[in-house]
Amino acid sequence: KLELADGTDMVVSAGSNTSTASAKTFSYQRRIINLTGASKTCDSTETGSIYTLDRAAGMAITLPPAVAGYCYEFHIMTTFTGTCTITAASSADTYVGSVINHDKDEKGSVVALNENISTSGFNIPGLTDYILTLDADTDGRFIGGKLKFTALSASKWHVEGTLFNDGSVSHIFS
Repeated sequence: KLELADGTDMVVSAGSNTSTASAKTFSYQRRIINLTGASKTCDSTETGSIYTLDRAAGMAITLPPAVAGYCYEFHIMTTFTGTCTITAASSADTYVGSVINHDKDEKGSVVALNENISTSGFNIPGLTDYILTLDADTDGRFIGGKLKFTALSASKWHVEGTLFNDGSVSHIFS
C-alpha cells in the first residue's frame, strides 16, 4: 500500500490508483530504530533503516545474509560504552573497503579493512573478515559516529562512515 504524507491511500494494490487529484506530493521517511538491548539481529525487511545505538554497555549486532542493495546504517550515541560487534550472517560474507586511522599519538595510516589493524579501541575487522569489533573501553567512551553497511553482492558488505571516541581517535571508513 502506498500512502501520501497525510495518510491518504494512493495505491492500495498493484494497478489500483485511488487518487482523484491531478497532482500529489509524496514524502519518504527512513525508518529509525533505537537499539538499547544487548543484541540485535537485523532482517531483510529492515533494509534502509537507520539504527541508533544508545546503550551504556556492550552490544552485538548481526546483519542478514548479504543481498546486493541491502543497506543498514548505525549511529553511535554519546552514551555508548563497552564493546560493539557487527557481524555478518556467515563467514562467507566479508567486509570490504578501507579505513584511515587518525590518532593523536600516532601518524595516520590507510589500510584495507581485511588487513586487521588494531589500535586505540577499534579492531577493523575482528579476528575474521566478517566481524567488525569496536571496543570503547580500550580507549575511552565513544563520542559518536556512524557506520553504513551496503551489500555489493551476495557475499560482500561495503563499510563506510566515521567513528570518534574521547581519546581523540577517529576512523574514516570508505
